[in-house]
Amino acid sequence: MRSRPGIDPGAVVDAINEAHAQRAAAQAEPDGAPAPYAVTDAEVYAMSDALGDVGAALKGAKPESLERLYRDLRLELRYQPRERAVDVRLAPRVVSACVRGGT
Repeated sequence: MRSRPGIDPGAVVDAINEAHAQRAAAQAEPDGAPAPYAVTDAEVYAMSDALGDVGAALKGAKPESLERLYRDLRLELRYQPRERAVDVRLAPRVVSACVRGGT
């Protein structure tokens, strides 16, 4: 490596080696992650029962409140005319924090 005034070749090599080590650690991290958890049908029914009579509560809600609720849930409805069915999709936001490293 050619040396230019003001540049330490050793520092460049150290920075590259550190970047490679960080990259390898980041790529290995998903391998140690726990398997995703799928909710069972029974758990969905239990959660639904715990909510009580949601239909009655929604029926009496103000349109502005419903709009905010549907937006926060990311509610999507898609009507399938041939099947005369509605596909419903919810993607509620989850507020969480993750601390990396040994803190």
